[in-house]
Amino acid sequence: MPSLDLTTAINQTIDPMGLMQRVTDRTLELIVVAEGVMVGLADDRHVVYLCGAGRQTSNVGTRVGLDSSLSGLAIRTGELQRSNDTSIDPRVDGEACRRLAVGSLVCVPLRRSHDILGVLAVNAKNAGAFTDDDVTLLRRLADFVSAVIGSAWDLDHVRNRLLELGPPASSGEAGVVGDRQIDPATRYVMGVLSPDTITELDRLERIRAILGDPQILSMVFQPIIDITNNAVFAVEALARFDLAPYRSPDVWFDDAHKSGIGIELEMLAVSSALRELPHLAKGVALTVNVGPATVLSAAFRDVIHSVPASRVIVELTEHVAIDNYPLLVASLRALRQSGIRIAIDDAGSGYSGLSHILKLAPDFIKLDRELVSGIDIDPVRRALATSLVMFASDTGAVIIAEGVENEDELDALRNLGLRYVQGFHLARPATLEALALKDLRVEAA
Repeated sequence: MPSLDLTTAINQTIDPMGLMQRVTDRTLELIVVAEGVMVGLADDRHVVYLCGAGRQTSNVGTRVGLDSSLSGLAIRTGELQRSNDTSIDPRVDGEACRRLAVGSLVCVPLRRSHDILGVLAVNAKNAGAFTDDDVTLLRRLADFVSAVIGSAWDLDHVRNRLLELGPPASSGEAGVVGDRQIDPATRYVMGVLSPDTITELDRLERIRAILGDPQILSMVFQPIIDITNNAVFAVEALARFDLAPYRSPDVWFDDAHKSGIGIELEMLAVSSALRELPHLAKGVALTVNVGPATVLSAAFRDVIHSVPASRVIVELTEHVAIDNYPLLVASLRALRQSGIRIAIDDAGSGYSGLSHILKLAPDFIKLDRELVSGIDIDPVRRALATSLVMFASDTGAVIIAEGVENEDELDALRNLGLRYVQGFHLARPATLEALALKDLRVEAA
């Protein structure tokens, strides 16, 4: 399970070194004749180059004197300095220029409030490389570069003070990531600087709460009816979450996948559903919903092979493109060879197209609710459903229509030759105990 470290997240948001590196990289691209760019910061006696691009990348860490270099002069005076030929310019550090192969040089001071923070040094190997237009452009950009680098250093300083102080003793817990408490001040900082990070932290925290307390997740079951004899053919296991704020199950699973723990949450639901299998009447199958990543996981293989294969239908749910069809096909083939049947969810929507179905060769194809809704009055929906029924018959699959909500839709599906249907009109999802108290025959719907 991944761990989101708050300090790392903040460092990525406020990163003066990373910002300075981007300045050197972009400046090298902007000034076509430049062969090297460096950003240096000043102390009492030296200018230390902390970032470099181009020919100067390997020279990061070089020091020149504050009083004996062109970079130092730019910092001391606060004015842009230009040397067209360093070999004859007494203002430059001649030895450093020879060692770094700098023939021409432009040094742009970087201001921080009323102080000079450092210098942007743009250089080339040959003398006279830079034009007046190049110098004018660098002068125009000086305020912007100074502002972004100076602001990053200021924010970094304040951030460090907040993290060093930690949460006040009297503060309430604002959130926990792993074993670390997120104090209100830190959350505030991140809410301003990186709202997406706070959103990610909150999402991860909610999913971890579910995984840490399995009682939050419960399973209900919706019957799939064989309308040729009005008997229950199977029940589909559906997850429900007792956690505020309310979110539909698909949103919880989507959040889990975005947080990198989707397989863990799906496996919690699968395991909870399979524990109910012994309580089903003989001959009634159990359908469990999983995504491709879960199907490919070792955890799923271990659990699914521990139950009677002939009583399980694996319903593959997928609303994004599948990256590795051959591996998924091989895994599904192994499941089918063990006796487990495969269903494809939401045919007619998302990625569940005919090519998708052909590749996966399912035992069941589930018609999406969007296709079933209004099928009794919409000839286009009937035509599409008819085509899928014929397609399923030709490929050896069986159609299950889901989302049946009234008698007219049921009659239309019956007239199309469908055998298996599912929906609120027949039975709403409920616990197995509640379903056992009902007569689930179609006449009682």
